[in-house]
Amino acid sequence: SLRAGLWTDPASTAILAAVEAAIADLPDLVTGQRKGYTAWSRKSQFAAAKPLRGGGVTLGLALPPDTAPRLAAPRNEGWSERLTAKLVLSSVREIDDAVQALLRAAWERS
Repeated sequence: SLRAGLWTDPASTAILAAVEAAIADLPDLVTGQRKGYTAWSRKSQFAAAKPLRGGGVTLGLALPPDTAPRLAAPRNEGWSERLTAKLVLSSVREIDDAVQALLRAAWERS
């Protein structure tokens, strides 16, 4: 019920589904639902996604923000302090090979 209450925007939900598809084949993947975001972990949390008002998703990653030019430092996101970088996704098309590589890199560090 937390997930249904959080992910109400169809565009944001489609982005969430694309992120889930991008990480679906990672071993030992654990998905957790919180009140304000959806989180993924292995031994520790490596990523989280939360919908943005007006569409889009903020994706938090357990990576240094300088890992890639598209990443920024998070501010008051309300998720684990392990997630030290964020990426704003405005469409499913933005989940490209580079984002999949960032997700895998964060997973490898967890």
